[in-house]
Amino acid sequence: MAKRFVIIDGKSVFYRGYYAMPNLSTADGTPTGGVYGFAALSLELIRQIQPDYVCVAWDKPKTNIRKRLEIYPEYKAGRKPAPPDFYAQIPILHELLDAFGWPLYEFDDYEADDIMATLDRQAEARGNIETYLITSDLDALQILDSNTFLYALKKGVSNIDKFDVAEFEARYKIRIDQFLDLKSLKGDSSDNIPGVAGVGEKTATQLLQQFDTLDGIYEHLDDVKESVRKKLIAGKDSAYMSKRLAALMFDAPVALDLPAMDIARLDTAKLKAMLVKLEFRSLLRKLPDAMKDDTPAAVLDTNDVEEIEPGTAQAVLMMAPELVVWADGDDVWLSHERAKAARLPRADAAKILTHVPIVGHDVKKFLKQLLADGITTLPEVQHDTAQGSFLLNPLRKSRRLEDLVGLESIDSPKNAVRAIWALYDEQRQAFEALPDLSRVAHEMDFPLIAILARMEHQGIRLDAGVLDAMNTKLTREIVDIQAQVYDMVGYEFNVSSPMQLSEALFTKLQLPTAGIKKGHTGYSTGQKELDKLRGQHPIVELIERYRELTKLQNTYVATLPHQADERGYVHTTFNQDVVATGRLSSTDPNLQNIPIRTALGRHIRDAFVPADGNMFVNADYSQFELRLAAVMAGEQGMIDDFNSDTDIHAKTAAEVYGVPLADVTPAQRRRAKVVNFGVLYGMSQHGLAAAAHMNYAEAQHFIDEYYRMHPSLKAYMANTIRKAHDDGFVETLFGRRRWTPDVKSSNFAVRNAAERAAANMPIQGTEADLMKLAMIKVQQLLDRDYPEARQILQIHDSILVECPRAEAKAIAALLVDAMEQVYPKLGVRLRVDVKIGEHWGDV
Repeated sequence: MAKRFVIIDGKSVFYRGYYAMPNLSTADGTPTGGVYGFAALSLELIRQIQPDYVCVAWDKPKTNIRKRLEIYPEYKAGRKPAPPDFYAQIPILHELLDAFGWPLYEFDDYEADDIMATLDRQAEARGNIETYLITSDLDALQILDSNTFLYALKKGVSNIDKFDVAEFEARYKIRIDQFLDLKSLKGDSSDNIPGVAGVGEKTATQLLQQFDTLDGIYEHLDDVKESVRKKLIAGKDSAYMSKRLAALMFDAPVALDLPAMDIARLDTAKLKAMLVKLEFRSLLRKLPDAMKDDTPAAVLDTNDVEEIEPGTAQAVLMMAPELVVWADGDDVWLSHERAKAARLPRADAAKILTHVPIVGHDVKKFLKQLLADGITTLPEVQHDTAQGSFLLNPLRKSRRLEDLVGLESIDSPKNAVRAIWALYDEQRQAFEALPDLSRVAHEMDFPLIAILARMEHQGIRLDAGVLDAMNTKLTREIVDIQAQVYDMVGYEFNVSSPMQLSEALFTKLQLPTAGIKKGHTGYSTGQKELDKLRGQHPIVELIERYRELTKLQNTYVATLPHQADERGYVHTTFNQDVVATGRLSSTDPNLQNIPIRTALGRHIRDAFVPADGNMFVNADYSQFELRLAAVMAGEQGMIDDFNSDTDIHAKTAAEVYGVPLADVTPAQRRRAKVVNFGVLYGMSQHGLAAAAHMNYAEAQHFIDEYYRMHPSLKAYMANTIRKAHDDGFVETLFGRRRWTPDVKSSNFAVRNAAERAAANMPIQGTEADLMKLAMIKVQQLLDRDYPEARQILQIHDSILVECPRAEAKAIAALLVDAMEQVYPKLGVRLRVDVKIGEHWGDV
């Protein structure tokens, strides 16, 4: 049976990986997307091909095309250099190749495909070897024969064309030995090979089918139609020069060293350690079996965990400074040392944990189990390794325990205990190097876990009758709108189908298509496109109303009653590890996104009610982000305005329009409000014009005047973006970090979005930090003075508390005081608005 030999065009595959995974980085912000893409693609092909030998051909920088430049000085001219983080990853890739045990070959005057061609010929001479070429450079098709195959990478890392001789001939309609002549005629714009001007692939293929070779074509010019003959005569020198230029060289100074390329010499432990170092732990599970290392990852203690008897464990565990916890069904494993653990029923474990801080992974789930058991005194959370992972690298995709420690699976509670200890040790070291981030963890994120567990367990009561009545009314209106739409169009169709709606609007009703995006299924009917059609036909407003109503009905009105428990309570999940700024998100159901700017959206909130005898108290920070922006930018004028309770939007309008504060009109104030929030986060001239109903000139004037009046704010935004470029991260006032690898992307849209996100993060993240501190402070005060009151929701800048009716006013005062004084050193006065009501819609 023939041996299989894989040759990887290293830079070509790396290039594909780099652009396929643009936002990947390690916890310290080191960009690794290209390396990950290379590894993922290579491993997938290795799994498919199952080779015996692997090596990598590389384009040696600056000197690899010298011979071809002697033939044609413009060869590969005009190529843009890759971004800096592309080159920064190459040494990391070389280190990974060393861990794979794949030798890398690069030489002066020879490109990677020349090296591949040379090695292929040597392998063929050796006999009984099949060669598989992995590249995105189709020049390598010249190498194909009955024992050589090509895996051609197209877009991304999953779109691959597989070529053998039969596939090539079916695709190109010529023989392999004619491919070089094809390139000589049609040229290659990617390499700046000129070919014959005016001759494309179709014409070149027809000529070769008729005359066999480039020489044959020029020997039979009289048989070529005149228009093509003229081009061939004018381009003859270019054709033959292009042939010499495109021809692969089979004499690279490389020797086929099969023992060095033998995959059996792989050091699996070294590879595993390298993948863990690069934080490519998901790839560990995807390694082909022969490349897997069965020993635990380097971060894990390889000693077995000894199970200690429950009867003798309690005294020892109660004296521990901290306990690693892993819940396994009704049992809980408690470990006070890395090599020892005790298994206890959850109730018995809970008694111990009221005295000892805990370390665990995604601890909130365990705390909710305790609450469900009726245990009201929860343990202190010393460290949560899932949240610790998020803090150290918010960009990481997976925070599953097995992925973080590089195990294929967590197959036993003892392995879980061991993994948590290992992560705990690793993260403690990382936090020691980042003391500010450590304070964020231990003063904000970890203490909040128990509060969120209680909020989720408690839930919020739902009056399903309110939503049932609303659902009936919505259904009537939706049916009525459908009937009106059908009358306008002249037939019935699925109004929710973009394709059918496009047909109705642009084919049947003939609405104007100028400026409307067109896709594979017709003209777009997205909201931006409908905005362009507003006023053209009454059906547009009906479609918008239909979408508003059906979204509310499907997302909330008809769905929420089914998400309530048997007591009528809805239990959302609050996530600390989703939004990179540190803000909480709400899922299953998402209670943060219930629209409040429309009457219908507000009415949905009316369905959320307190228990009998209770009231809701809602405390909301006023203009939170603007106040923080003023502080962080050192914009003293704005700080003074906030501290003196000046109407900041009216003040901005007065300054921009040059009128006395008392003469500012409501319309001017509305525009100023849009500017205050929009310009702060990079709103463009076009965005402001649309949002504030200005023309472009007015919008640009407003932006220019705003920044002229607030130079510190403009400088702060610019400095934040510069920090993102220079340091690779931005951070909040307290030290929460967001890594910013995408600010160096070569893709303008990606880079621009990353810069906006970087500029926003310190302000939004500081807002999130302060909100967490406020929730912790509020909980401490409620526990001390009002034990029957409880926080039940945190939405954007507000905290919703449910409490006995008699305590509502006192709770309102408590919330105002605690939230306004949450961080006295801030430097700007925080203002909290508070409301008391019978249902959520009231507050």
